[in-house]
Amino acid sequence: MQVTFEDDCVIISQCEHFAPRHVFDCGQCFRFIEEDGEYVGIAHGKILRVKEDDKEVTLYPCNEKDYYEIWQHYFDLETDYNQFAEVMPRDGYLQKAIEYGRGLRVLNQQPFETLITFIISANNNVSRIRKLVNKLCNYYGEDLGNGCYDFPSPSVLAHADETDIKALGAGYRSRYIIETSKMIVDGFDLNSLKEMQYDDAKKELQKLSGVGPKVADCVLLFALGHRNAFIQDVWIKKVLSEVYDIPEKKHDAEKFIKEQFGEFGGIVQQYLFHYARNNKILNVNLGVKKVDRKSSV
Repeated sequence: MQVTFEDDCVIISQCEHFAPRHVFDCGQCFRFIEEDGEYVGIAHGKILRVKEDDKEVTLYPCNEKDYYEIWQHYFDLETDYNQFAEVMPRDGYLQKAIEYGRGLRVLNQQPFETLITFIISANNNVSRIRKLVNKLCNYYGEDLGNGCYDFPSPSVLAHADETDIKALGAGYRSRYIIETSKMIVDGFDLNSLKEMQYDDAKKELQKLSGVGPKVADCVLLFALGHRNAFIQDVWIKKVLSEVYDIPEKKHDAEKFIKEQFGEFGGIVQQYLFHYARNNKILNVNLGVKKVDRKSSV
């Protein structure tokens, strides 16, 4: 990977594993949207545009300081994604998913923002999640100019009125947003979970209001660096059942995931999810037999 700084731009080249369309459209982030062939969004209180052209990715406005202090880690650019190809299972379905999603990277997002956005995501679709998160930011977030607003702080949401949040469209999740924000203000340390073992961190997260196993795994994977956090949504459960022939029993699924995908299970899950959801392809459509678990490792 080569990084070049020009004016207020950062140009990233010679990096086959960085495709904005896969990064921002794989369900991990709700604040970057496509506008005129590029993506514009907000993170860390800064507005950023991301453009892909001729196998180069340009970040702007972005200076060298912000790149190294914020965006390099945000886009997980310290990590060589080629290493995953060497350790991932060699089954045909996963290889198709990796090839389809080549350029997908798992972001390192801000923990509180990720927590609240995935509480909002429960029983919701991507379009509605984006709209609701945007309304929450516009109503409670700091004005960054140009019609953009930062994500609100825990203290602001902790003191919000539940009726006001409901009016934005959050419904029953409004109470969860306020209660969880209060727990963060009262000392629940999200960053401390980065150093915990995965199972312990997941249990701790589920003490927060509105956080179940799925939301906990989303926060662990997308914000707290637990790359083995394997999120099980409807599509992934279909993949496990119809492609890998795993019974819908929690113990069987968790055992298979740990043995088959190991420390990079969360990244594997993103490839599988992105491929299955966008193409609506399971092995029954491919006309192939179910994956032989014994020969796929």
